[in-house]
Formats: sequence, C-alpha cells, structure tokens
Amino acid sequence: MKYKSYSVYDDDEFFERYTQKRGKGNAPNELIEQPIVDELLGDVSGLKILDLGCGDGKYGVELLERGAAFYHGVEGSSKMISLARENLQGRPVELELGAVEEAAYQQAAYDIVISRLVLHYIEDLASIFEKVKSSLKDRGIFVFSVEHPIITSSYEAYHQKVKRGNWIVDNYFAAGERTNEWMGKEVVKYHKPLGTYWQLIRAAGFEIVELRESKPERQHFEQEEEYQRRMRIPLFLILKLKKAN
Repeated sequence: MKYKSYSVYDDDEFFERYTQKRGKGNAPNELIEQPIVDELLGDVSGLKILDLGCGDGKYGVELLERGAAFYHGVEGSSKMISLARENLQGRPVELELGAVEEAAYQQAAYDIVISRLVLHYIEDLASIFEKVKSSLKDRGIFVFSVEHPIITSSYEAYHQKVKRGNWIVDNYFAAGERTNEWMGKEVVKYHKPLGTYWQLIRAAGFEIVELRESKPERQHFEQEEEYQRRMRIPLFLILKLKKAN
C-alpha cells in the first residue's frame, strides 16, 4: 500500500515509530534543516505566519516564543493536528485540518509563509506557489525546504535495510512520482530537478533571496563520524523567496 504524506501519519504503527524517532531530537531535521530555516526567517517579532504542513505544532510554539504575533498551521493528518492543538493550546493560533492543496489561503494576510519538508509530496507546485504568493503581504517572505533532488532521485536504488553509505543518482531529469520506503511504509513523493524548482519559482513571480543546500555545521553534532557522513551529500534544499511587487 502506498501512502500520501498526511495519510501515513494516521497509520497507528507508523505514527508510533515516527513520534519515538523524532522524540530523540537528533534527526537531520533538527540538526541540519531547522538551523538553516531559523537563520533564513530571522526576526519574526510581530509577524503573522502561515505554516503549510505544521505537523505537531512544536515549531509554531517556537515561532510564537520568538515573538510572532499569530500562527496559522495547516496539516493533513488528524493525528498530527491533534498534537498541534495540544501543543498550541491557549496561544494566538488557527489550526486547519486539510491537505495543503485544499487549504483556505487568505488574501494578502501573512508576513511569512513557511513549509518544512512537505512540498516534495505535492505534484502540482505551480498552483501552490501561486496561492502562497496571493496569501502574502507586499514583499512578504516564503521559506520552504524539500528533500534535495539528489535524494529523491536515488530512491529506486535504495531501500532502508541498513544505514545508507552510498547514494546512486539515477533518472535525475525524469521528474515525477517516486516511492520511498520509510519506516516500513511506502510513501509517495515527487522528484523535481533543481532547475524545475527554479522555473516554478520564477513563473510564480518570486524573487530568490537565498538558496541553501543544507551544508551541516559541526557544532550541531555530538559525533564526528555522523557529521562527516552528513557532509558527503546534501539532504535538503532550502529557499528563501520574496514576493515581488
């Protein structure tokens, strides 16, 4: 059985494995991706933020504690949105259960839109980028992260039986559906070459402020061996965009 991004989290077995793994706090998300996202967002004091794929809402808690004025989280998994409601209870938030593709994008309502490791699950990003742009205020910021195209192009040559030591890039320029075996489940993602992301961004009318390929920083790792392993290949692609006038 193949799962969509949000439906796999509502599988009881997967959800338990995932929450246990993320609870350790040493996943690449925390060690590599989030520090870069934090840096690109900068000062969020007084800003209204839309988070596409908010998960358990813990990042929303961090953003509000950093001074954000309002947080709107969209999440497709009912289990995840329940956690988000618990974590964000009593704070200035709106939480919306539903797919990112079907969310209610308010017009010119947000200073920042973020989406962390969600958009590689979506085939039609052109419409998402248009909706994001319309939901941003003038000169608003869009920061998103996806699995790096080198990673999504290597799924067919790799199955998670052992810790990955080599990456075989294949069919890189053939954009489309790829199946990733993740914690015992088959999850559908959509591979897009780097150039395709660039074309989609330009067509939507965004300015690229910064592009990062998730180079690890040594201070975030306890073990030198793990740091050196993560230095071999980029896991994530992270972009900061600005809504053009």
